[in-house]
Amino acid sequence: MKRRSLLSITLAGVIGFGGTFSYIGQASASKISDLQSEQNQILNKKSDINKSIGEKNSQITDIDHQVGSIEADVKKIEGEIATTNSKIKEKEQQISDTKSEIESLKAEIKELKIKIKKRNELLKERARNIQTNGGSVDYIDVILGAESFGDLVDRVSAVNTIVGADKEIMEEQQRDKEKLEENQAKVEKKLAEIEGMLKELEGLKAELSSQKAKKKEAVKLLEKEKKHIESEKLSLEEEQQILSGQAAAIEEAIKMEKEKIAAAEKAEAERKAREAAEAAKAAKAQQSSKPASTSGSTTSKSTATQSSSQQSTSRPSVSAPPVSSGMFTRPAAGYFSSGFGGRSGGYHYGLDIAAGGKVPIVAAADGVVNQSYFSSSYGNVIFIVHSINGKTYETVYAHLSSRSVSAGTRVSKGQFIGYMGNTGQSYGQHLHFEIHEGRWNGSKSNAVDPRRYIN
Repeated sequence: MKRRSLLSITLAGVIGFGGTFSYIGQASASKISDLQSEQNQILNKKSDINKSIGEKNSQITDIDHQVGSIEADVKKIEGEIATTNSKIKEKEQQISDTKSEIESLKAEIKELKIKIKKRNELLKERARNIQTNGGSVDYIDVILGAESFGDLVDRVSAVNTIVGADKEIMEEQQRDKEKLEENQAKVEKKLAEIEGMLKELEGLKAELSSQKAKKKEAVKLLEKEKKHIESEKLSLEEEQQILSGQAAAIEEAIKMEKEKIAAAEKAEAERKAREAAEAAKAAKAQQSSKPASTSGSTTSKSTATQSSSQQSTSRPSVSAPPVSSGMFTRPAAGYFSSGFGGRSGGYHYGLDIAAGGKVPIVAAADGVVNQSYFSSSYGNVIFIVHSINGKTYETVYAHLSSRSVSAGTRVSKGQFIGYMGNTGQSYGQHLHFEIHEGRWNGSKSNAVDPRRYIN
């Protein structure tokens, strides 16, 4: 009866421990399934980001083509402007030559006016002589004063010569006036034509210069748009890098869960072997009618500890805060210099902790390092993924002066991971600390106020 009771107790223990193992196995298997599902979501998101990066590259290529086309147009316009400038110089030289010609004509006109003036004075003098001598009486005097018929012919011929000469002088004067007027009109017309062509060329140059300015402005706008797209692409690439780290961290978490299952299976096998040996020993003792001695079974508990990779060359001037018993411990000593929420310049998705000197930063909870790298905005930054009470969290430690852990490293709560600094988009030494209830993402939609968990 005692033997049956002992076997019953032993069997009940085996069944009990077997149920415990079954629960652990089921919980781990469920957790692995959840982690694999989360990993698939990350891979899908990475695929979407790759597609977006491809679209950004296509947009950048398109802008480069547009800029190249516009710059070719600008070169063509610059060539046309150079040709127009050459024509303008040519017309300016023609205007200069024409003005010189006008000056020459003016000098000639001046001489003609002097000649006309002299001729007018000569005609006036002859007219005065005729008036003084009584006009036509002169001709009678000439005729009556002839001594012979031959002398009369000579006198009449001389009078005709004088009258003809006066008439010729008057006709020459008229021709000179007409020539003067013709030359003036011709030169003024030529000058007006050249100045008109010059004006047209200057208008063409102004239009070409305007087109060139518009093309240059279009290039500036395109380059601005390209810079914006490149910035978006950089953010996508950074998010993709973080997602890659998250996928690796999940892979590590799956590995840890599988190790738990393997450890539980090993412990279960050892327990079964131990209890079978104890049951056999008890049965043998009863058979030999010897007093049964019971020995309490001890269950060994294995604990895994991780030592920090910190090899500091000098002691920190500020000590790390004590590790708290809550879900998260405070990551650094110091005062809260900026809280979570809206502020000038945008929304602040974390909590800033500031302190002077050499300030150590510690992991806020057990987890796996997702990313450890230098970001243009975060500076030296570390992302750690945590699995707490079946829920995933991710913490961010930014603006560090140095980092002592790399991606894929398992860290324990309170473990040293780097020193406080002032890198990236930072103003003064501090730690920018974020807690995300779920995975970190580019929009930071999972970010929560860290003061919910630390004080």
